[in-house]
Amino acid sequence: MSKPSFPSFAAPPVRHDPRLVRLYMRQTLLRIYGAILLPLAPVMVMMMLLLMYLPKGGAVSWVQLVSGVYMLLLPAIGTRSMVLQQLRKFSEEGVTFSEELIWARVSRELASPFDIFTSFDLCAEALSGLATGQALGLAGPPAFAHDPFKRIIVLGRSRPFFIFGATEVRLCAEEGQGVRIRVRRILSAQCLCMQTGSALRAVEAVTTQLQASLARRRHAQDAVLREQAAEREALQARLSALQAQVEPHFLFNTLANLKYLMRTDTSAALEMLDHLIGYLQNALPDMRSISSTLGREIDLARAYLSLMQIRMGQRLRFFIDVPEGLRALPMPPAMLISLVENALRHGLQGLPHPGSLRIGAVLQSGTLEVTVHDDGAGLGGSTGHGHGVGLSNIHARLALLYGDAATLQVLQAQPRGVTAIVRLPVSSGAI
Repeated sequence: MSKPSFPSFAAPPVRHDPRLVRLYMRQTLLRIYGAILLPLAPVMVMMMLLLMYLPKGGAVSWVQLVSGVYMLLLPAIGTRSMVLQQLRKFSEEGVTFSEELIWARVSRELASPFDIFTSFDLCAEALSGLATGQALGLAGPPAFAHDPFKRIIVLGRSRPFFIFGATEVRLCAEEGQGVRIRVRRILSAQCLCMQTGSALRAVEAVTTQLQASLARRRHAQDAVLREQAAEREALQARLSALQAQVEPHFLFNTLANLKYLMRTDTSAALEMLDHLIGYLQNALPDMRSISSTLGREIDLARAYLSLMQIRMGQRLRFFIDVPEGLRALPMPPAMLISLVENALRHGLQGLPHPGSLRIGAVLQSGTLEVTVHDDGAGLGGSTGHGHGVGLSNIHARLALLYGDAATLQVLQAQPRGVTAIVRLPVSSGAI
C-alpha cells in the first residue's frame, strides 16, 4: 500500500532589489578586474612599452591588441553568470539581499557592562575557543592573535590574515558611555573576490559569540550579587528575629513566670524550663545558618508556642499538622517563627476569650505550602495584623531567594482570624 502523498508548499522566491543587483554586478566586475590586473600590471606595462617600439601597422601589434581586448572582455562575459548563480543561491537560502551582504568590510558594535580589562579578557577567552571556530564554519579553533595593550583581537580561518581575511575586535573605553566593542572585517586580498556574504556572516558570528559570553558573565555576576544580597538580608532577618524572639522582655517575662511557678507549681515550672531550653536550642543555631529545614522550624515554633501556652494559660491552644515526610524539606530560617509571632501578637494576645493557632504543611506539584492560621482579631483589627515589619522582611527575603517562584499570602479567615500561606518551590532532588 503506497503512502498518501501530501502537496508540498514551496516558499515563495525572494525577489531582489534591481538596484542592488546592478550594484552587485558592477562591484563583482570591478573586483574581478582588480584581481586580474594587479598581478598582471607589470606584464601589461612591458607589453605597452613593446608596442610603442614596434612598427606601426605591423602584424604582431594587431595580434597583441586583439589578444589584449579579448582578455579584458573575458571577465565581463563570465561575471553575469556568476552573479546570477549567486543570486539564485541567496533566493534558495531565503536570504534578503542587502548592501551589507555584498560589502567586504562590515562592522557591528556592542556595549559591555564591565570594565575595559574584564571585557578584554572575556572577549579573548570567548573568541579563542572551539565554539567560535564552529560558529565560523571551521573544524577547530580559529587562527587567533591579540594585543592586550592596544586591546585588539584578530581571528580568522588561517594566517596570514591580510591574504585570507580576518575579523577584528577592538575595545575602547569612552567617558560616559562605558566600554564599546567594535567588530569589523579587516582589509585583505578577499576584497578582490566576489562577495557571497561571508564577511557579514563572520562579523555576525563573532558578535553573537561576544554577546553570549557577556550575557553569561552578567548572569553569573547577577547570581553572585543576588546570593550576597540574600545572605545579607538573611543575616539582617536573623538579627531582627533574634531581637524579636529572644528579646529582653520575652526572656525576663519567661524567667519571672518561671520564678513564680517554682514557688507555686513545681511541675509547671519544670515544664516551662524544658520548653525554654528547647526553644533556645532551636533558635540559636538558626541565627548562624543561612538555610534550615521545615522540621527544625516546626520544632522551634512548637517550643515557642509551648512557652507562650504556659504563660497565657487556657487562652491559647495550638495544633501542628505536618507530615513526617516533609520535615527534611528546605526552608529559610526564622520565617515560620515570624509568622507565628505575628499571629500571636496581632491576632490572639489581645483577645478577651480563648484563641487557637494551627500550623500545617502540604506538598503540591513541587511546591511546599506552609500555613499559619489563627482565629483572632483578623485583618481589620486595631493591631494592624498583616502589615508588620516581620511580614515585609519575609516578602523581601522570598524575592531575593526565589524571585517570583515563592509567595507569601495573608488572607482574612472565616468566620474570623487570619491565614498566612508561604509557598516555596522544591527541587526534584529534595523531594
